[in-house]
Amino acid sequence: MVKKMNGIQFARRISLGVFLAVFTVLTILHQRVQNMPSVDSLDPFGGIETLFKYLAGGELIKKIMPANLVLLAAIVVLGVVLSRFFCGWICAFGALQGVFGWFGRKIFKKRFVVTPKVDRVLRWVKYPLLAGIVFFTWNTGTLIISPYDPLAAYAHLSAGLGAVWAEFSMGFVLLVVTLALSTLYERAFCKYLCPLGAVNAILGRIPLFRIKRESKTCISCSKCDYVCPMNIEVSTADTISSPECIGCLECVTACPTKKNTLVTTLAGKSVKAVKIVVLGLAIYLGSMGVGALLGTRDFVGPTLAAKAQTGELKVEDIKGSSTWAQVAESFGVELERLFSKAKVDGKKVPPETKLKDTGALIGRSFEADEARFAVATILGIPYSGESGTATTVAGSTAQTTSTAAAPAPAAPAAVAPAAPASATTIASPASSSASAALVVPSGFALEGTMTIRDVAAALKATETAVIAKLQLPADIAVDKPLRDLKDQYGYTMPDLKARLAK
Repeated sequence: MVKKMNGIQFARRISLGVFLAVFTVLTILHQRVQNMPSVDSLDPFGGIETLFKYLAGGELIKKIMPANLVLLAAIVVLGVVLSRFFCGWICAFGALQGVFGWFGRKIFKKRFVVTPKVDRVLRWVKYPLLAGIVFFTWNTGTLIISPYDPLAAYAHLSAGLGAVWAEFSMGFVLLVVTLALSTLYERAFCKYLCPLGAVNAILGRIPLFRIKRESKTCISCSKCDYVCPMNIEVSTADTISSPECIGCLECVTACPTKKNTLVTTLAGKSVKAVKIVVLGLAIYLGSMGVGALLGTRDFVGPTLAAKAQTGELKVEDIKGSSTWAQVAESFGVELERLFSKAKVDGKKVPPETKLKDTGALIGRSFEADEARFAVATILGIPYSGESGTATTVAGSTAQTTSTAAAPAPAAPAAVAPAAPASATTIASPASSSASAALVVPSGFALEGTMTIRDVAAALKATETAVIAKLQLPADIAVDKPLRDLKDQYGYTMPDLKARLAK
């Protein structure tokens, strides 16, 4: 006779299944349908990375949309109120591990457990990993975790193993290892490596949600210990305050005493388990509603053509999911010339090919940033690249060109054709009016990760001219990121951007 599943646990499996299914479908559509959200826009951890990028330089990471910040807000509120509820009820990757864990139990007929001594050490790995990701994101302004992200590798499986291996080889290896381990050790990635789990664990130290054990009615059957996917020793604790608790409520629903031996509490007060579930889902889904009302629940963003029509188009808006035809049409450049500047053989690449799929067709690695540099070169506007430092496209020099060298864009105002040479000529170092002669094109984006030397290189100007334009002391370090000097010299990044725009 098959034992009937508890209603709360049935609801949890439905919740995880729905979130995993929605995530999977959206990532498949991203590979096949134009302007669908990417995994970077669906992952709430991207919100954490882009938050530090924004604080550093006032800009979002290029692959991130404002919706990620909405997801981040939901995660923070959930983490404070219900600890790691997201991990136990919503996380698509947690659900995927759960599926393989179920297969493992069916195959091996038992649960394997890491020895306590090793387990205690491994549980700390995710915290320095989180610190490292935050540090390198702050310094590079890019999604540093992306090539190593098993969730990103999973999201790109529908593009084919070749495409996954080319862009996410380490992430794919980690995905395979994680899912294999999950058949033996349930939620191994969640316990030991997940940086988002580390964030939730830190937030969960605020004691709002807790499960309390009534020792007088406990019969020490240890069923709660056995069903816990995170291997927490519930049967010996008066209050389950472990940061590893994912709020799955397996222990609560497995308790056979029927005497409220394990009680869910919120801010010290007893609350029915079903209300905890409703509250957690309401916080997460409610944040999506708030984001929609505020106009920030945008996982895709406007198309290149739409931005061109409104005059808001910038080189930075080009994505890996953009096609060559879209880029050429939106920026008003000839497709053949775009291919040429990007060092791509147009005979091998159909116009409707997505930028991210180009590498497989031309037999070498290809990044969307190369197309951005090509457009910037044709239009004669500076572009400093995803790394925040001026670079050239496949060996070509991105120098300013005259308006006669490139066709005028169809509509965009933010990406204008290059100005006449007299308007973009940089004054010589000997000129006393260097800052006045430094005219910055509208497409240039100043970021906190850039140094004065980087800005000068991007604008083809002298460091002295840049310092004068930014109204900074002559002795300021030219090789340190601007964001690292703002406290010393009393400016903010918005201040510098305003000065540069004058």
